[in-house]
Amino acid sequence: MRRLDCLSFRVPDAQACAAFYQDVLGMSSLPRIKNKDDGAITVGCDPKGMKLSFHDEDSSCAVPRQSSPKDAYWKIGIVVKNLDHAVAFFHDQNGVAVSKPAQFLDIGYLCHLTDPAGLTIELLQQGFEGDEQEIDQNQHHPIGGQATLAHITFRATTNFGHIQNWCQETMNMRLLSIQPVPSFGFTLYFYTWTENDDETSSMPKPKDLTAVENRPWLWARPYGLLEIQHRENITTSSSKSDNPLRQTGPKEAGPTYLTIVEDDEEEEGKSVVTIDCNKDLGL
Repeated sequence: MRRLDCLSFRVPDAQACAAFYQDVLGMSSLPRIKNKDDGAITVGCDPKGMKLSFHDEDSSCAVPRQSSPKDAYWKIGIVVKNLDHAVAFFHDQNGVAVSKPAQFLDIGYLCHLTDPAGLTIELLQQGFEGDEQEIDQNQHHPIGGQATLAHITFRATTNFGHIQNWCQETMNMRLLSIQPVPSFGFTLYFYTWTENDDETSSMPKPKDLTAVENRPWLWARPYGLLEIQHRENITTSSSKSDNPLRQTGPKEAGPTYLTIVEDDEEEEGKSVVTIDCNKDLGL
């Protein structure tokens, strides 16, 4: 089965980023399928899950990211079982700023922070506010011991038709959830690969992808998902060239490549394709 393997980032200081994800977020240093950034440092929560890699060897990245709602690339998402437990750990770490956890409408209980390169991280609880799980106090890290690196999020406006076609037709991904947020003028779409219909048989309402009851189920998935925020106040188009959202600047921190692999019983994984985040996705 195909899966999201690794999202690579160009950053000013790869060592500083890797240390942040390991020390603050509890990720581990991991090997990965090789792509165009062979000198990158790779981290993740699970060797079989999605990973992040950071590279600075070509010295092309001079400035941290200055994120804004007009960016095509938005964030990565980490799902945890107990968000308040995770945030309490942040408060014990000097210099780690994090927003106050809040239930965002009927989407989820979440908060945000940034890494040393200015890249946005969302922490999302599996259950809604008040539905946290008990955490083993003896786990190896207050966050890493309960976390799944789960989401890669980017925005679409007039290029939504192109992105939707890329997910469904080009990559054969499955749409698992549609989450309208009309008060903020957007809808969230979540794509991934599943082996068969058995995967979604445990979904509370599998025939209604907009059902709120499905969301805690979705947040508990152990694999990576592509999340697309479709800004609906702008007319859709099948062309990617009309996208008014801001792409990553030439010397700015941001995503470079997305590696997709296909699991094989006889191998650790085999590379399927490496996606250029700028050229192929407009990030």
